[in-house]
Amino acid sequence: MKSLSMLALVAAILLLGCYSSSTPGLGTDAPLITSSKNFTMKEGWQESFKIISGDSTDVHTVTASHIVENAATLKFDSKSLTLVIGQTSPVSLNGKTVSITLKSITGGYAKFEVSLTPQGSQPSQGGGQNQPPQGGTGQLQNGAACSNNSACASNHCSNGYCCASGSCCLSNANCTIGSCSMTTYSCFTPTTLSNGAPCTSNSNCQSNHCNNSYCCASGKCCLSSSNCASGEVCNTTLYSCVTSAPTYTALDAEQKANSTIAGVLINRFASIFNTAKQCSGASAAYKQCIPSVATREEKVSSSTFRVTYSYSFSGTSCCPTTDVLLITIDLSTNAATTQWIDKSITSSLAEGMNTSLGSNCASAVQYIACCNGQCRLS
Repeated sequence: MKSLSMLALVAAILLLGCYSSSTPGLGTDAPLITSSKNFTMKEGWQESFKIISGDSTDVHTVTASHIVENAATLKFDSKSLTLVIGQTSPVSLNGKTVSITLKSITGGYAKFEVSLTPQGSQPSQGGGQNQPPQGGTGQLQNGAACSNNSACASNHCSNGYCCASGSCCLSNANCTIGSCSMTTYSCFTPTTLSNGAPCTSNSNCQSNHCNNSYCCASGKCCLSSSNCASGEVCNTTLYSCVTSAPTYTALDAEQKANSTIAGVLINRFASIFNTAKQCSGASAAYKQCIPSVATREEKVSSSTFRVTYSYSFSGTSCCPTTDVLLITIDLSTNAATTQWIDKSITSSLAEGMNTSLGSNCASAVQYIACCNGQCRLS
């Protein structure tokens, strides 16, 4: 008794294994269509079905060859048929005519119906290609496969499909130029975008240059400086990233002016004046009339400054502040233009002052404290 139970269990397991090993979309036995049957298939799937033709029952295969957003190409035995959603077309299978209707496409699955036509109806010509349904208007809607203009409701058959005008299509692969509109089923060339517009490929842009997700003539494209790297800014006329313009300061200009021949000389005078002020044997009245060298800067443009050196006096009425040297600095080119206002300031004068301070400090201070050749003591 136990042996019989074990045999039954093994047989059940083997039988279950046979059913569960079937390939999805193929089925283990071809169904007989007596009226109609719905199929739901993914691209590449194949199924079988039976229809009665005369005194015999024939087995046929259907393959989902290609599925797009709203159309599918189905192959019945060796005959291909392309349908758009809602379209019905006949196909002859071994002398028996059946009607194929594409009902929907969802998630890559095409749902279509195979139904038998009344006995005696003739199969369409053209080996099962998409033809006008028999007994109807004789006109196909846009997107349907066609062989001549009169087959289409639009009276325009091009590229093997119906559409209103131009080159008809069912997918981008049917268009030699541009893309396929799945609304009009016509090939069209998308309007190209101007510089600064968002893009995904070069062909989107009038400039044929898409970079950094924007159109521009060349280089790194941008819409704002946030689209550019550090040290770059967005040129919003060209919509391209360019190197940031340097920021120039008055301090930069003064340092450059001090490094010129004239700048070095006037700063030597400033050092001599400071030495004279430290002379222990000199009169305080004369010391107050020894000038200091002051500097002021005037910005002319983003990169150009005027640096003016002057003799200035603090806490005395000996002499007014007097400009003695003007140096114009262009920091973008490092060019310097010198203009001496007090032409008596020379290297030889500096040498004389320095020698006098070294030999007789008090006497030299009295000489240095003169302004424009005259001593004005308070």
